[in-house]
Amino acid sequence: VLALLWWGAPRAGLVFVGGWSMAPALCPGDLVCYRRGASGVRERDMVLVAVPGTPAFLHRVVAVQLDGALRTKGDANDTADREPVATPDVAGVGVGVVPSGRVLHAVVMGLRWCYNHVPIANTRR
Repeated sequence: VLALLWWGAPRAGLVFVGGWSMAPALCPGDLVCYRRGASGVRERDMVLVAVPGTPAFLHRVVAVQLDGALRTKGDANDTADREPVATPDVAGVGVGVVPSGRVLHAVVMGLRWCYNHVPIANTRR
C-alpha cells in the first residue's frame, strides 16, 4: 500500500467538490480523483482548473481550440465559461468520482424527514 501511495502521489490527486456548477454529475461533498497534468485532454473530459489568483474549479471541456486552449463549462451552467483555459492552468483530468456528497445529502434529508415526521415522546413529568 505504501509503495502504491509513493508511486501514485506525484501522478494523481483528490479534490472535494464545493459547488453545484457540475450538477447532476457532481454534488458538493463528492470526492474526485484526478490524474495530474493536461496531456491527452479531449472534449467531455472533466478538468481541474487552477488559475493563479482564483479558486480551483472542476468543469467539463466543451471544445479544444486550435491553439490548444480549452473551452470549459459547468454541466449545470447555461453557457460556456467566459475565458478559455490555457493548458498550463489545467491541474488535472478527472478519472473517478466517489459520490460522498450524495450520501451525505441523503443522510441529511433522512434526518430532516425524521425530525419533521417522527413524534418525540413528551419528556415533561
